[in-house]
Amino acid sequence: MARIRYFDGTKYVEIEVTEEFAAEYAAMEHRDKLVERKETRRHQSLDKSMEHGWDIADPSADVDAQAERNADKIMLKTALSKLTDKQRAILFLHIENGQSFRAIAAELGLNKDTVREHYLAAIKNLKKFLKNTPSKFNSRGY
Repeated sequence: MARIRYFDGTKYVEIEVTEEFAAEYAAMEHRDKLVERKETRRHQSLDKSMEHGWDIADPSADVDAQAERNADKIMLKTALSKLTDKQRAILFLHIENGQSFRAIAAELGLNKDTVREHYLAAIKNLKKFLKNTPSKFNSRGY
């Protein structure tokens, strides 16, 4: 005869059972622990993992694509630096914030047509800069 411990809802109780039952109970407990571990891992926070000092490798991460994105960001940052402060501000307010030319004009104390002209000049300057910069997006190299 073998002895097993089981939880009856309030406390652990030790009982005597047959060897066959004890083996089956042990297998059942093992399966339950595996399922519990799988569920815990499925819902584990990545932030919590970082707190404990370990990181999880992302097999889907594409290092080459990340490098290209970084190069594109640098190129875009350089292109934006070629704009005047006013052009950059108007471009940002219109594209990022979705503001109309009329709203931007009111905010900056300018005429709506002046805002539109600055916006179009910014787009023209960006196109000109990016046209002269080789890129993977265009088969002709720009």
